[in-house]
Amino acid sequence: MEAHFFRRLCVELSVHLIGARIEKFFEPAPDTTTIVIHRTGRKQNILLQAGRRFPLLFLSDKRPVNPDTPSAKSMWLRKYAAGKRLGAPVVDWCNRRIAFPLSTTPVTWLVLDLCNGVFIAKEEPEWAGFEPAWCEPEDLPQVLASSEVWSKYPQLTPPLRNVLTTLLGEDPMDAQALFVDLEYGYGSVASEEDISELGNVYVYAKNGKPAEAFVWALPESIRGHREERTVATAIEAATMVGETRLFAELAQAEASIAAKPVAAALKRTKKTLARLTQEEDRLERMIAGQQQAMLLQACLWQIDADRKMPSVTLTVPDGIEGMQAGDAVSITLDPRKTIRENMAHMFKQATRGKRGVDMLAERRHILEMQYARLQRGEGEVPKLQTEKKLSGGALKRQQKRQAKDKFIQRFRSSDGFLLLRGRNAQGNHEILNRVSSYDLWFHAEDGPSAHLVLHLDYPDQEIPEQTLREAAVLVGIKSWQREDEQARIMFARVKNVRKIKGAAAGKVRAEAEGSLLVKLEPELEETLRSGI
Repeated sequence: MEAHFFRRLCVELSVHLIGARIEKFFEPAPDTTTIVIHRTGRKQNILLQAGRRFPLLFLSDKRPVNPDTPSAKSMWLRKYAAGKRLGAPVVDWCNRRIAFPLSTTPVTWLVLDLCNGVFIAKEEPEWAGFEPAWCEPEDLPQVLASSEVWSKYPQLTPPLRNVLTTLLGEDPMDAQALFVDLEYGYGSVASEEDISELGNVYVYAKNGKPAEAFVWALPESIRGHREERTVATAIEAATMVGETRLFAELAQAEASIAAKPVAAALKRTKKTLARLTQEEDRLERMIAGQQQAMLLQACLWQIDADRKMPSVTLTVPDGIEGMQAGDAVSITLDPRKTIRENMAHMFKQATRGKRGVDMLAERRHILEMQYARLQRGEGEVPKLQTEKKLSGGALKRQQKRQAKDKFIQRFRSSDGFLLLRGRNAQGNHEILNRVSSYDLWFHAEDGPSAHLVLHLDYPDQEIPEQTLREAAVLVGIKSWQREDEQARIMFARVKNVRKIKGAAAGKVRAEAEGSLLVKLEPELEETLRSGI
């Protein structure tokens, strides 16, 4: 988040958040904090992602999925800030941090720092109200060319330096005008009406997805193929960019975490199969020794069977399978044993080898089936004996969740979207606990059916028509219309689906967003399950 955009955002938040009451804190991912607030009769979420690469701060009606257990940091923040109201903040916009006084005695401060995250301060931060020095507009060419520009003028951020340098080459007056506008800032803003007088904010999208926001328009030479949109407020722009980026990153991280045990299990199974191949080679060599034992047995009358020798050379008689009669064959022996004892040992090893090969064939078949199931995402991931064992409440929560997993079926649409469908009333009830408020929920119209949720990576993600149709078909073939050729399926956002208190599991009240009439294809179920 660019510093001047953050400055404009803080001006708007100063008006928007004063008097808001904090309800809870969550930490859906490392360096990411959700602050649930109650303002003007409705709940909103302040979402902050700290870091130097691409920090985010925005307001959203949507909330990321939270872990089963609140983090220690979330509980600490709740202890000192939950139930308190936000006062007029102080800002250090150059370093992208803002602090709100809380309605406590003595006053404590809730600090939102885009580099270091969210924390509580007992006193007003010493950086409150920091303003950097500004150079003369006429000196911009020399300042921008200096290697010390960042340390002396921190407000000249890399994106701003890039824009000013471009404008100086095209029209120096435009560059100076932008510089002066930024220096004078936004004056006194006391109401929502004043915010509308601050001018437009510019959002730039890549591949249709909002990616960056600035308080100035990018010159054509810098904009490139990015699509420019103008919005009225920085709050709106921050939400557009923040929801797209944060929810997509969280979904990607969740998928990566979920894939790690499967990837590790696949790797372990592959190594085990490779070791089985080595063992099979060893057993085949043991079995091959049976021919030499039979040769020794056939020629035992010709030699001193009780003699100890390192090797013996024999002529192959007729009737020994796998050997050419008349050939001279040299057999390596264990010199510590007699020829007769070597022969008996070879027969014994060959018998063991045959038994071992049969056992390995069965073991290989099981492992290959397990490997195929893991690749399809079916079945449970085998646990290592060395894995840390859970105990107490954590174990009970894990067992409870795993017990509920059997009530949910998972599918993958042709376009790669995850689809969760309840197997029964308990599954229909449980899937609403596993999804986000912006996901899409499906159910048959005018009668009973399975519940299905289409999982999205981020709010307002574009859903292909094929995926919508496939989700509707999966519901239709598990509905009261399953014997018909077609089924009418409704869909709604999860946030508009409410469980009915006191009603049976799976009973909900939903505000439909639309409906689909689809042709039922029972074979689609197996096709999409194999795509997991």
